Amino acid sequence: MALLQISQELQAHALALDELIAEALHAQQGLPGAHCIAAADFQQLTRELVRCAVIADREAGATWATIGEALGLSADAARARYGKVRLLWPPPPEPT
Repeated sequence: MALLQISQELQAHALALDELIAEALHAQQGLPGAHCIAAADFQQLTRELVRCAVIADREAGATWATIGEALGLSADAARARYGKVRLLWPPPPEPT
């Protein structure tokens, strides 16, 4: 369920970012920082999507080698990065 919700939020953010870029190109300018804010939101949701995907794949029996290969990591690196991952939704705010 969390994967579906995150996927829908990613899609909404992608559409909003696309509209923002189109508006900026049309106006030949954008609001200062607006693109970075939109991209940071997208990046945070993407990280959470990967976390959820790792949880789902592990529950389905995927090995750390399989997960690592999909993420461009070794099995040990994947285990070190995601081995203690738990589902947190909504994710906690990033420290500033």
